[in-house]
Amino acid sequence: MVFAICVGCAKPVQWTFENIYYGANEEQTFNIILPQKENNGHVIVYLHGGFYYTGNKLWHPLFLTEFTENNIFVTMDYRLINQNDNNINMSDIISDVDNVLMKIIDISNENGITVKDFILVGHSAGAHIGLLYGYKYFQENDNRRIKISACVSLAGPSDYTDDFGWSSMAYYGGTVEKRLSALSWIGSGLTGREIKLIQYDWANQDNWFEYIDYVNEISPINYAYKNKQIPPTLLVHGLNDTIVPYSNSIKLNNVLNSISVPHKLITVTGSGDNHMLGGKSNRTDSIKPIRYKNQLWIDELKEWMKEYLE
Repeated sequence: MVFAICVGCAKPVQWTFENIYYGANEEQTFNIILPQKENNGHVIVYLHGGFYYTGNKLWHPLFLTEFTENNIFVTMDYRLINQNDNNINMSDIISDVDNVLMKIIDISNENGITVKDFILVGHSAGAHIGLLYGYKYFQENDNRRIKISACVSLAGPSDYTDDFGWSSMAYYGGTVEKRLSALSWIGSGLTGREIKLIQYDWANQDNWFEYIDYVNEISPINYAYKNKQIPPTLLVHGLNDTIVPYSNSIKLNNVLNSISVPHKLITVTGSGDNHMLGGKSNRTDSIKPIRYKNQLWIDELKEWMKEYLE
């Protein structure tokens, strides 16, 4: 059995097991590091970003491996949308997360380790997936082998009904029309239904009610109710993010506050687009984890996570 031996230096991450298949698709794999000192532990599961149609499990924050001495760390691939017309949508991706969590429990048990619970951490699209699983799928399925103790969203979408926010994202084009076209493409892929937004004031277009029904299904904020068991949530978002609206995290933060769910919002400032939160933007086929330098939010995140890793 090979263990991770370096968490703070330049040596590559060493996985206990690599490319574990949890499905028939070549994208359905994950890597795992089992703890060296404990026979039970929390599981940190990382979900990569990449607009739901690109990216891979090796594109993960290096600092997360610092928790592997006493805990389990997993970074997973999930099926991507619009790849070879495979008709993959958000329900398929959420199913992938569930299958991985179950597989982690089995592998841990086989190696004499008991899983306490899971913390879902994701960036961008991966953060959205983690929030949606923690807020909706996990609750609806009530799987007693799985407990989500916390969710961490790094610049993640949480509300696809945030019309002003999404319409102002410069990354998708220089005009509102181009931005709405891009959002229509994303929404269609995630829901598996054709969505076409044609004007800034979404609520006044003919297909508004049809659209709102579709995107409510994939908006984590829509499942944050007092009568639901919402996991404690940490939101990290760049004030100048041009890819995912900062207003998404503001709105979710306010909802979590209103229903008294333990949560925190960390705002990352700085000039220019900070969707990557100060990390080095690697190519999506990179085999190198993401490194961050001099980012105060990382220290805050670590302190917040420690409460759920005790």
